[in-house]
Amino acid sequence: MLVDCATYVNGVRQKPIEIEQISDFLESNPPPGSFVWVALFEPDAATLAKMQEEFGLHELAIEDTNRGSQRAKLEEYGNTLFLVLHTVEQVGEEFVDGELHIYASDRFVLTVRHRAQMDFKRARAALEKEPEFMGLGSATAVHALIDEVVDRLFPLLENLEDRLDDVEETIFAMTTDRRAAAERIYDLKRNTICLRRAVTPLVDVCTRLVTHKHPMVSDTLRPYFRDVLDHVIRIDDALDNLRELENSAAQTNLSLITLAESEVTKRLASWGAILMVPTIVGAIYGMNFERMPELKWAFGYPFALGLMLVGSVGLWAFFRRIKWV
Repeated sequence: MLVDCATYVNGVRQKPIEIEQISDFLESNPPPGSFVWVALFEPDAATLAKMQEEFGLHELAIEDTNRGSQRAKLEEYGNTLFLVLHTVEQVGEEFVDGELHIYASDRFVLTVRHRAQMDFKRARAALEKEPEFMGLGSATAVHALIDEVVDRLFPLLENLEDRLDDVEETIFAMTTDRRAAAERIYDLKRNTICLRRAVTPLVDVCTRLVTHKHPMVSDTLRPYFRDVLDHVIRIDDALDNLRELENSAAQTNLSLITLAESEVTKRLASWGAILMVPTIVGAIYGMNFERMPELKWAFGYPFALGLMLVGSVGLWAFFRRIKWV
């Protein structure tokens, strides 16, 4: 589906054009810094084939976009850069992974979204309000897109940190459901992995955009890409810390489960020992031999009951002192 198709001359948006007019604009030798910006959402193979024809895109890059589910990367086909970025959106408590494919040269920018419901109209509108900056060329659009992808990751990171704080606050409570806590930690770890899958490769992509001397990225624009790189590294470092805290929370929850099981085992062992006293006394005094000491003793029965009581109470007091019961 075509989302937007516009040309920019001297940083100013021109009248909308049809897809078939793209190649005509590119061949008309527009002023330096002019470019076409096309946005697509889950296009079919025929639409991508038309884009390939209009922009002269490499067939391998088009094949990757047709397939989808690509790893984040930056590839170069002649003067055209092909970027695959992973986007992350929150649906309820779950993070959903999407993709943004960007084809860019000094004359055009083509974006294709897969499984990403949020568009980039806000980034385009913000850039259009700065015609002087946009007049520097198509790399400004690439920067705006990457910057928007990165900016959307910060709220997701804060969400994970807040959810981890909630887990840490309740994990030591005696009333905490350990199974539910383990499930919450697992969900956190799964969402963290989803976010890392988007962020970690982005570090390499941004680094290459900063260091690689591609003619599309001028020295004037390089500091802007470096600023995005700083943001990505900050998120990546925060995710490393978050992963360590999640692992610690999981280990702590497991230790508390083991400790609780140990407490139950000690209590069962204690009561088993206490009940063993009357069992042994009763077994001895319950034997029906004719010649037994104390068999006809008047105080035999009270003595047996007292022995059971004293032995049981004594063991209970001992286990109480060592905090087994």
